[in-house]
Amino acid sequence: MTYSVTATFSTSQAKMEGEFPLDMYAINASPAGWDLLYYANVNQDIYGFVVDSNKNLTATAVLYTGLPIERGNVKTNLDEQIPGINITVPNVDRTIESYIQAYDYLRGQEVIAMTTFARFLPSGSGDYYIGQEPDHNAFMVERMYVDGVTSTDEVVTFACKSKFVIKNIVLPNRKYSRECSWVYGGNECDPDNAIDYITYTTCDYSLTQCRARDNDGRFGGFPGIPKRGIYVA
Repeated sequence: MTYSVTATFSTSQAKMEGEFPLDMYAINASPAGWDLLYYANVNQDIYGFVVDSNKNLTATAVLYTGLPIERGNVKTNLDEQIPGINITVPNVDRTIESYIQAYDYLRGQEVIAMTTFARFLPSGSGDYYIGQEPDHNAFMVERMYVDGVTSTDEVVTFACKSKFVIKNIVLPNRKYSRECSWVYGGNECDPDNAIDYITYTTCDYSLTQCRARDNDGRFGGFPGIPKRGIYVA
């Protein structure tokens, strides 16, 4: 995985001492909207930047809850599983527990993982401001989704993966068959609503019936597939 980073980020990450990267997270806790829980892997609450509904960092400051968060390494494998990471959040005060119990364990919800250096965080008066040169562009940002959750009295662990492996995705998306695979009367079958549904109330998904409806141009099957046997060219 490669990242595009700014010159200021590159300069700081190359320093041998005095600075180290911070991991910060925004978890969408709303199944129908955009309501973020902000966390940072530091020993105190700090101000970071707001992530808007377009999943972009803005210049607006917001308070991140400081917790000892653990982030696992990216998992790689040879058995066709998709790589992912685990993010572990303390569960002592049961705040995160209340969210996962109320909203189906936040499965499928977005997680924005950010990495930056303290100097690029918001600056201001007060202990929660630790930035010196605010720059919301000096972040590495990863978008992931909650694929699974485990919970104990001590911690909640989110298994996060890329969007294309989240639940409700049916594979294969489409199969090769002699019969039409479209839903009769659906957008793929009849986008212009041209079929006479009073005369043709149902369909057996054959090419013959598609032609009878003068709709064979939208036929979603593969009539050239042999009916029996295997042919190798």
